[in-house]
Amino acid sequence: MPALTVATFNIEWMNRWFTTDDDPVAFRAAFDDEGVSNDPRVTAGRAAAVISAIDPDVLAIQEGPSRDAELRLFVEEFLSDAGVPRYEWFLGDGGQQKLALLYKPGVVTATLPAPADITQLTDPFPADVDCNAELEDYSFTRTPLVVNLDMGGAPVQVIVLHTKSSFVNRGEELWQNPATRQEYVVAALLARRRNAAEGMRLRTYLDRLLATQPDVPVIVVGDLNDGPGADYFEERYLARGVVDAIIGTAFIPEWQFLHALYDMDPALRFTAIFSDFVTGEVDKPLLLDHVLLSPALGREPGSGTIHHAAFEAQLVNNGARRQDRPSDHRPASVKLLL
Repeated sequence: MPALTVATFNIEWMNRWFTTDDDPVAFRAAFDDEGVSNDPRVTAGRAAAVISAIDPDVLAIQEGPSRDAELRLFVEEFLSDAGVPRYEWFLGDGGQQKLALLYKPGVVTATLPAPADITQLTDPFPADVDCNAELEDYSFTRTPLVVNLDMGGAPVQVIVLHTKSSFVNRGEELWQNPATRQEYVVAALLARRRNAAEGMRLRTYLDRLLATQPDVPVIVVGDLNDGPGADYFEERYLARGVVDAIIGTAFIPEWQFLHALYDMDPALRFTAIFSDFVTGEVDKPLLLDHVLLSPALGREPGSGTIHHAAFEAQLVNNGARRQDRPSDHRPASVKLLL
């Protein structure tokens, strides 16, 4: 059987493209981003062109729209051939930035798992996210979307994840002012502890799954708001990274996940570029979007890819306005051997 391409793409606030949830579903005439008006169809067309260039069999989306009919409108208008949509989909639960999974129905069949099988990912769980040494019920910022796929007779469970962002409102202003810097540190640590709690909860789910089904094929994809190595706060306060926790402990190597992008050229191993006002780094490349494979999954050697060329082909004016860029994240993919 040929390799099947699984991709992940954070499409930067798709929900802004569409009318409000109280109105009939349609693209807005225009949407505002940082005080600048943007054309939603131009923006959607850029994102869709990137997807078409990758041509994935399965696509995980983060920051998707809030209504199923909005995702349908996007697929029917921009990802169809002669009026026939290339993809079917599931849209997850949540607020204004939902998770979605698109799949080619002629190649893949997909079903949702029984709710009882994924309660570790959907129910509140005890965690100390505010560092007061007391456990409180906590839930994922965005409930993971779990889908069971059948790829030509080969079962694969896909977990789409978008963990808590490290963003702090007015963060740079707070950090630059000595009088409020500690306020920023506390808020930044709270965000990272929430992110860490979500990563550890996912790893608990994976460990329990592997304990009973060591050969289960699982792929974790999405924006984990964390990358390899330790940032300023992880190094000084938290002592561990979220991605490292999700991959698994070296003490049970047979349960460790493989990072599908590990053998890319390090200079190209980034999915976003943001300036870091804490360390003073301008246009810092970051690997925030990940593709993690359970031990039972094989991949085509060297197929882990971040799609810089497809992304940059749709970038104009250095992405100054939202409609000038497909997203603020670049998509990543892998070819699975099943």
